[in-house]
Amino acid sequence: MNRIGIAVYCIVIAIGAAAAPAAHAVGVTTYGAGLKSCGAYLEARDRNTADEVAFVDWLSGYVSAVNKTSRHRNNFLGLSDLGVAMSRIDAYCQARPLADFAQAVWTSIFGSQPGPATHSIKVADYGSVDRSCLIYHEAKEQRDSIYWEEFAGFTNWLGGYLSGVNATSFATDNVLGNGKLTEALSWLDTYCTAHPVTPFGAAVDALVTENQR
Repeated sequence: MNRIGIAVYCIVIAIGAAAAPAAHAVGVTTYGAGLKSCGAYLEARDRNTADEVAFVDWLSGYVSAVNKTSRHRNNFLGLSDLGVAMSRIDAYCQARPLADFAQAVWTSIFGSQPGPATHSIKVADYGSVDRSCLIYHEAKEQRDSIYWEEFAGFTNWLGGYLSGVNATSFATDNVLGNGKLTEALSWLDTYCTAHPVTPFGAAVDALVTENQR
């Protein structure tokens, strides 16, 4: 499969799994790579392909959402980073290859040791959160392999972020309600066209706020 094919495949995985609930928490809706098995994650890690990047982008979005949504801690990774979190996820998944990736992430994040007080001053964000709406929009509009991979990164991050909101929010366990990830992307298309310099993470937060009204 060429690079464009791999990138498109990652987008299809993220969007196609949009509406199915995950097993890691009853009633909580999970999107994208979080629905795939630990075995699929480990296979992607071993092959070192674009599939692995999809899991990393999803994890970045999920952790960002957990940090933003939680009322208790602003950085659930504490003194760790995504690399350390992935090591914990590897260990969990090797012991439980049939478990959902979301379950492995949940367990690894909430098993992290909290850092010192300075880590709670600012919410810790990861991944595509600070990239502009303009970059997101350009990535979607372009058709070459580099931009398709960028768009896949945004899409996987979004799936992880919304899954994290669902997992930790006291207000909802399905922020999109009856909507699907494809509809969320359509909303973001409109929003980002009108707000090109807004960070993608802020656009997604606006989406969450809109759906919680």
